[in-house]
Order: sequence, then C-alpha cells, then structure tokens
Amino acid sequence: MTRAYVLVTALPPTKGHLNLIRFAASVAETAEVIICTQPGEPYWAERVAALRAATGTMRVNIHHLHKTLQQEPQGDDPGFWEMWRDLLLMFGLQPGTDLIVTSEPYGADLARVTGTTFVPYDIGRELNGAKATAVRTDPLGRFADLLPEFQPVVRRRITLFGAECVGKTTLSRKLASLLGGHWLFEYARPYLEAPGIGPEITEAKMETIRRGQKAIQRAADIEALDKPFIVQDTDLFTTVGYWDMWGGNAPAGLVADAVATAADLYLIPSATIPFEADPLRYGGDSRESADAYWIDLCERHGLNYLVLDSPTLDARIRAGLAAIRRDFADNWKLDYPRVGTEYGNPVALPKECNEQL
Repeated sequence: MTRAYVLVTALPPTKGHLNLIRFAASVAETAEVIICTQPGEPYWAERVAALRAATGTMRVNIHHLHKTLQQEPQGDDPGFWEMWRDLLLMFGLQPGTDLIVTSEPYGADLARVTGTTFVPYDIGRELNGAKATAVRTDPLGRFADLLPEFQPVVRRRITLFGAECVGKTTLSRKLASLLGGHWLFEYARPYLEAPGIGPEITEAKMETIRRGQKAIQRAADIEALDKPFIVQDTDLFTTVGYWDMWGGNAPAGLVADAVATAADLYLIPSATIPFEADPLRYGGDSRESADAYWIDLCERHGLNYLVLDSPTLDARIRAGLAAIRRDFADNWKLDYPRVGTEYGNPVALPKECNEQL
C-alpha cells in the first residue's frame, strides 16, 4: 500500500492545507499527515483539532508531533535532514514505496534522504493562494483563507451593550458593515413584537428570550463563515441585566449561558443622547437604566468593555472601530519563532505522536 506523507505546522491552518491534504489522499491509498507543533506556540491544540475536524470524512490519518524541533536547515548541517528522516520512519514511512507530498521545494530533499518519491502540489500557488505566512501578515484581509473549522478560534465577537435607545442597533449595523463582519440582531425585540406576543414581560417570555438569544448566538459562527467579526446588537448578558431589573436575580443557568457565550469586547454607547419613545420599554416614556448599571454588570462578570461617550454617531463609530481593531490586533498573536534548536538522533517522541484520527 502506498501512503502519502504530509508535514504541516498549520499556523494557522488554511484552506490551502486542506487542498494539499485532499490531493495527497488522492494520489495514494491514504494520506499520513503529521502536524508539527512546538511548546509555546499559539493555538497548538486548536490547530490539531481543526485539521482533524476538516479531514474527518477523508482517507487521512492525523498524527501530532508536539516537540521543539528545528524546522529549517542551518547551512550545510547534515543532521537536519537525517532528523526528519528518522521522524518519518518512526511514523511508519516505507522507503521505496511511500510518497512525500508538499507545496514547498523542500520536498525534493526530504524524498532524497528518505528514499521515497516527491509528488509536488501547486508549488506556484496557482490553484490556491491560501498560504499561512500571508494570513499571518494580513489576518483581516486574508481571514477567508483560514480553515472554516479554525475561524471561530480567532474570530472576535463584539456586543453593543447598555441603556435603552442609545443607538445600539444603528451602531452595531454600521460597525458590522464597515468591518466586513456578520451582524446579529437582538432576539427579544422581534419576539416581543410578533403577533400574539406583546410587550408585557412574564417569566415564561423571559425564558423564551433566553432560549432564542442563546440559539442565534450559537448559530452565528456558522453564519459568519469567512468573516473575522460578529457584531451583536446585545447578547445574553443583556438578558441577565433585564431579568435582574424585572424579577430580581437572574437564574443561575442564564448567567452560566451568558458567561459561556460572552463577547470578546462590549461597547457601551453612553446614554447622553435624546430618548426616543419605545413601547417595549416600560410604556415607552423613559429609559429603564443608566450607563452605570451596565458598566457595573460588565465589571461584576469581568467583561472587557469600553464606553463610547462621544457626542455624535460618527465619533462613536470611529471610536468603536478603533477599539475593535485594537482588540483584534492584541489577540491575533500568531507571530512565533519557527526554528527550534533542539534536535538529535534518535528523536524521542511524546505519547501524543501516536494519536490518530
């Protein structure tokens, strides 16, 4: 049986990696994919999980090598290629029978030292330009190149939060549009406005709002495919806030759901703009809460928040955009030193290396 061996670091995993693996599985009976991660690298477990999920229906075996290893040769160091040859042999590579499949020129050297055949795939990136280095350089511009199974790991979720009638819906729609993100509506409003429902609050209605809001938030990662942001017009912490106002302490289950689906950043438009009548708010003649109430809720639950207190909508949009982009940049964190220093012959493999899908 001929097997195709593929080495990847997948930092981050891209659609290009999946195309490479799919090609490898097509030129041999199986593809043996070795995901090489190093201690200290970001998202190493999530990268492995994403590739396993993406290849679950393919003739692919996923192996995980988690060890500090040199990834690029230094000068004429012969030990480098011998190290990788011994690693592949330990993963079952058969010289003379198996294949080395890569989208990089190094595949020729690896095939030579292992006595296997090099089968290149799209080295010129003419079929798919999704390369991990390009994504690391321009994460927002190349977000769609990420493997869909990995996108939720680095996608940022922003919630517009706070008092009534401060422009949360307008702001969230505008920010989502400007960011190329996915906009998520507040479940409570269309629910309470639906025929036969009405604005009067009951415990049964609050429970329905909780269920509906939780469901649309969970579905958003699927609906936001290839988009780096989800911008929400409120979330479950809003439900917590209104339940506290309406009936005392919110149920523990609701609070747990809110914590589990918490946004990465909460933007609180200050209640310094004129109030507009709203029949869903205690008869519609006044605000039910003040900024301090929502700020306190954020602080009690350790939420990352920013108050947008500029006097105009345009200024609030600019401040919100700046905060969101800063948050994304601070949390992207995919730069890392690619070349390890510890290698030798033989190489002792950790227990995780024998894991297969």
